[in-house]
Amino acid sequence: MRIQTNIFLWGFLAFVLPLTALALIATYYSQANYLEDTRKNVSQHLAMLSSEIERRLAADRALTYGLAQAPAVHEFLVTLDNISQQNIGNNFNRQLDAVNQFFEGLQAIIPGTFFIRILDSQGNTVVKVSNKLRSQPVYDNLQGFSYVEQELNNPIFITQLRELPQDEVSTMVLPHNKVQSALLSHLSLLDNVIPLYHQNKWVGALSLTLLGEDLDKILNHAIRPFDGLLLIAETNPDIKSRDGLILFDDAQKLRFAHARPDAKYLQNTDDKLLFDQMQHNDTNILASTAMSAKTNTTLYFMEITPYPSQFVNWIMALSISDERLNQPYAKIRLTIWSVAGITLLIGLILTQIGARRVTRAFSDLILNFRNYAQGDYSQIALTEHCVDEIKDLGKAFNEMTKTLDVAHRDRDKAQQMMLQSSKLASIGQMAAGIGHEINNPLNNILSYAKLAIRNLENNPKMAQQDTQILLSDLQSLREETLRASDIVKGIMNFARQVPPHFTEFNIKDWLQSSIALVQQSASEKFIQLNLEFAPDLAEQQLKGDRSQLQQVLVNLLLNAIYASTKNTAIDIHVEINDRKIIISIIDNGTGIKSENLDLIFDPFFSTKEQGHGTGLGLSISLGIIQDHQGELKISNRTDNNGVIAKIILPL
Repeated sequence: MRIQTNIFLWGFLAFVLPLTALALIATYYSQANYLEDTRKNVSQHLAMLSSEIERRLAADRALTYGLAQAPAVHEFLVTLDNISQQNIGNNFNRQLDAVNQFFEGLQAIIPGTFFIRILDSQGNTVVKVSNKLRSQPVYDNLQGFSYVEQELNNPIFITQLRELPQDEVSTMVLPHNKVQSALLSHLSLLDNVIPLYHQNKWVGALSLTLLGEDLDKILNHAIRPFDGLLLIAETNPDIKSRDGLILFDDAQKLRFAHARPDAKYLQNTDDKLLFDQMQHNDTNILASTAMSAKTNTTLYFMEITPYPSQFVNWIMALSISDERLNQPYAKIRLTIWSVAGITLLIGLILTQIGARRVTRAFSDLILNFRNYAQGDYSQIALTEHCVDEIKDLGKAFNEMTKTLDVAHRDRDKAQQMMLQSSKLASIGQMAAGIGHEINNPLNNILSYAKLAIRNLENNPKMAQQDTQILLSDLQSLREETLRASDIVKGIMNFARQVPPHFTEFNIKDWLQSSIALVQQSASEKFIQLNLEFAPDLAEQQLKGDRSQLQQVLVNLLLNAIYASTKNTAIDIHVEINDRKIIISIIDNGTGIKSENLDLIFDPFFSTKEQGHGTGLGLSISLGIIQDHQGELKISNRTDNNGVIAKIILPL
């Protein structure tokens, strides 16, 4: 670790880190107090909202009680008593019309949608007014008049009506709604019911069914702190079909007055744990991590007792996003981290300036080590004007350089001897090949020479046909001699390792002239040579031995022509990448066997038929490219069985 880094780390750990930690702890403490205050404020808001809802429900019960005390209803009690005695009397229709007119006029005055019913002692509907209109009696019975709604024949319900406390509004679920419509079977509010008595005799009941439009107005105009979502659900242990019923929900855009063909329950939503925890939780706040897998939120809730006569509670919950709650403190913490980052940067700069004076001697010594490692063996460490420890280190460095200089000279001598031994071994390997390769052409030369002499001695006067035979033999003799000469020449060039003569030449001209040398060989097999050359490379210059590089290119092209089948093409693609020219020769031949890929650059290794190659072409080509500080890569193509040979040379 660098000295300035060490100094900086100690300063950072001693000052910046503790101050940042203290600032963050203070923000978290302040945030905890802020969240507690928020909890109290939200709880107060929910309490005010619940009080408003309870007042609205109390007003509805008062309305129900007032209806039961109306004169029109009192006059109709005689009719209800007659119905219970199965004697409807002569004034039945007049009294029925009077009470219907009273309810219709009442609904014209009071806004909202609600149903007013008068039930007889059997729980059947005698009067029903809704939407300012009376319902016509259409269901006949044995007593000589018709009911407004279908007869129930429900003894349990009749018993419940009979047991209702006198002069008191009770709440219950009327079965009439379910019978009349599936949509009304899931009403949000319970029905207000008050029993009717005539001369201390129970003769029926009056009910008020509310859809909850007034509650929707209250809740829709209520403020949502922190853009929270309001939810109201019912817990009703006595009626399982209403236990957990969702009455109002901002998330689902569900309201009290909405008709709902299917009931929606709290235990079937992401907030189902709220319903469970309400059974045994005395607080009024729950963290979302303890409830559901929704986006991190906090639920504030409280219980409402909407119906004093029932063991029914409403859960009113406000769901607030944690991100919305913590937004102010998130900005504060971002500011703290930004200040810490700026302090860190300033500390780095000041530490660098202060430590540079202390570490200058170390930096000079490190530079000496680096230069020495890169080959500059003339570096000597200065041991003046510095502390004693650095002086001792500088002396040790100087002693090390002297020792390494001696070791380098000994290593160079050993490497030279190794290279010489390797070269002698390579020459020995070539000598073995020379004896094999030259033997056959020399024997052919002797054979053809003997035939030519024999023909001349035995036929002093040769015919024209014999003359042609002699000329053919002599031509074969010449060809074999030339082949032997080429073999010897290749061997000698490989052994001598002639150094390249570097000149600058145009890449395009060099490529075109090299391709022209093998054009005839390609034409004999009907092979097309395609040169792909970018226009911007036309004037590009290359520095190297033109003739040696041309020898490499021609050798690779001849190998490609030999390996390719007739009527195919060979692509020569030229490109420049990272200040290097890449020449790719792509053929469509049979490829190279995998077991031969590691042997293709070995001297005298060849896959050509006997008499078609010496096995020295790629060895010589590799040596030429390496002398030019380049690379020669040969591999099989992945798309077919051809070969791609790449010459990579620095520009």
